[in-house]
Amino acid sequence: MVFSIDSIRFNFQTACKSSSVPAVASSSKNRMEAGDRKVSTGTLNRLILVAQALESEVETRRNDDISAIKITFSIRVANTILLLLINVLIFSGFGKYQVHKDGLYQDLMLTADKWTYDSSNDELPETFVYLRLSGQYLSACITVFLLFSTIFLQLLHLCGISISRITNMCYSFGAVPFTLFVFGLEMHYSTCPWLDEYFISYSMSDMSSQCAINGWALAGIFSLLSCGLFVSEGIITAFFGNSHAAENKETIV
Repeated sequence: MVFSIDSIRFNFQTACKSSSVPAVASSSKNRMEAGDRKVSTGTLNRLILVAQALESEVETRRNDDISAIKITFSIRVANTILLLLINVLIFSGFGKYQVHKDGLYQDLMLTADKWTYDSSNDELPETFVYLRLSGQYLSACITVFLLFSTIFLQLLHLCGISISRITNMCYSFGAVPFTLFVFGLEMHYSTCPWLDEYFISYSMSDMSSQCAINGWALAGIFSLLSCGLFVSEGIITAFFGNSHAAENKETIV
């Protein structure tokens, strides 16, 4: 059988063309797969960076909340001690009174049973006839309530019982005007204002008698310090969330 040169050349070109089509298709497919792998790798890297950023943010907030918990706990412990001292000073009412006749100082203990003058009580001088401290009962009730409320909140915190941020803020900022009221009242009563009423009522020219209830003056100063602690606790609670935020975030992580 005889083949012409033209037919052989035609068959060779056809075979080359048919063999080059799969090669081109294969290389194009490989390039597409490589591009897809690059896109997937880039997306994965971005997701990893986002996850790392979120984890770092949660860790930072968790550390901030742990610090806020420790600070709040320390503030409440200090406030509990202050409130305890305030109640002791109010109910003891120790002070001094100078008798105008001989100029000697007499120690006083104006306990709760002596906040209203009783003529049968020999421990009180005659110049205390206008001693009616009805406001002192209110002051004592306020300080006792604040003391037990603070202790109760501390016990809830130690037991791990969650307290909402609004509740903590309302308690902290709500206690501020009451502590200021106690401060003003104790400073007023510590100067023994009933002596002035006695001297004015009896038109006495000798007003040399002096009286100072030092315990109530200290209670007033401590009430002002307690007011500052309540304000600090409220601010920390407002800016750093509730006391159990750290535990919740740690669980999420």
